[in-house]
Amino acid sequence: MTKELVNAVGESLIRLRFLVGRQFIKPIKELERDRSELSPGHIHLMRWMYSKGNVPVSMTDLAAAACISKPNLTTMVDRLNGDGLVERSADQNDRRIVNVALTEEGVAFLHRHKAEVMEFVEKRLSLLEDDELIKLKEALDDIMDVVTIIGERQKQEK
Repeated sequence: MTKELVNAVGESLIRLRFLVGRQFIKPIKELERDRSELSPGHIHLMRWMYSKGNVPVSMTDLAAAACISKPNLTTMVDRLNGDGLVERSADQNDRRIVNVALTEEGVAFLHRHKAEVMEFVEKRLSLLEDDELIKLKEALDDIMDVVTIIGERQKQEK
């Protein structure tokens, strides 16, 4: 692995982050702010819970997965709980452990949110021809494969 190649990949990643941010991430965050009083962080937390099968998850595991402190997570969960989007429950095996799960209303919110985001994405991607869309899909698949490999190797180093 040459330093020049590593630098070129690094530069491409920086440019990609900027381009994706400008074309997709920033407009989606603006859409979220316009359509919901929840922050992108709240929505991300709910999406993570949903992606894990919407089974109750401990506050400790949720904080670790979201890479936030337990006090910050408590504030976020308080807000989501107050809005009826999540519910807390004591762990059946250890009453000291507090679990959190999405409510039916929380799941419905995520379905509406995903539909709104996908509507935006479809409009943006409709600017591409079919062959360009296929090329983008293949490139994204390749990027996800390589980034997954990096993550797995990082875990092995620990």
